[in-house]
Amino acid sequence: MQTTKQAPARRKIPPLRIFVYAASAILFVAMIVIIVRRFAEGTMGNRFIVLAGNALLWLVPFAGRAIFRDKIGDALWAVFVIFAFFASFLGSVEGLYGSVWWYDLAMHTLFGYIGGFIGLFFLCKLADADKLRPLLVILFCFAVSLMFAALWEIFEFAGDKLLGNTAQGVPVTDINGDLYIPVDDTMEDIICNTVGALVFAAHYAAHVLSKRSLLLAGAKRDFAPAARTAEQAARPAEPAPAATARSAEPAPAAAGAALQNTRTEEE
Repeated sequence: MQTTKQAPARRKIPPLRIFVYAASAILFVAMIVIIVRRFAEGTMGNRFIVLAGNALLWLVPFAGRAIFRDKIGDALWAVFVIFAFFASFLGSVEGLYGSVWWYDLAMHTLFGYIGGFIGLFFLCKLADADKLRPLLVILFCFAVSLMFAALWEIFEFAGDKLLGNTAQGVPVTDINGDLYIPVDDTMEDIICNTVGALVFAAHYAAHVLSKRSLLLAGAKRDFAPAARTAEQAARPAEPAPAATARSAEPAPAAAGAALQNTRTEEE
């Protein structure tokens, strides 16, 4: 009996991963076009480093996926792409930070929410979030979000001191003639980040109390590869296709034919 080998099933690419790759590739090409156009028009000025950094930013999902594989799920890469589009492409490249007064505050609020989302990612890598007390999960994610807010303000302060930037505000002169930088910008950023973290806390609380996904159940499965493996193992296995074989004689008939051939040879 001869059986035919079954071709291995093709692994489907998740739609979220297709979105991440497609959006990153399109925006990378868009950044290259913008850089070439500004060089041709002579309007590059001192923006080359900023634009080149924004172009390289869209290669991060490809490099990160190659390095970390399934350790970082598609949901987190999708959040990265969405936030980078609004904060980096629209805010920095297209100049919305300067033309829209509230845009920077909106991005810090969004960053606060995403910081809580990243906190949930870390927690799912350390433990099963569904087995922990919801209040503990909320406090952990809230703390991670505020940590990122503090690190960002430290980064801006270091850039202002070392590179002469004005990310934390333009120096002003007091009545004594001394220069100082008001803390208004820094405090507004931290307050907006805190508001975003509170929004994530409310989102997670609603997810737990309503016992509905609200997009967080899928995110937790995506963050924990072990949970995905267990879920796949619990699914019923698909029935294997019947093996094909060439028609063969029944065993008794084949034995009789062999005996007849032996008698003929003896005669």
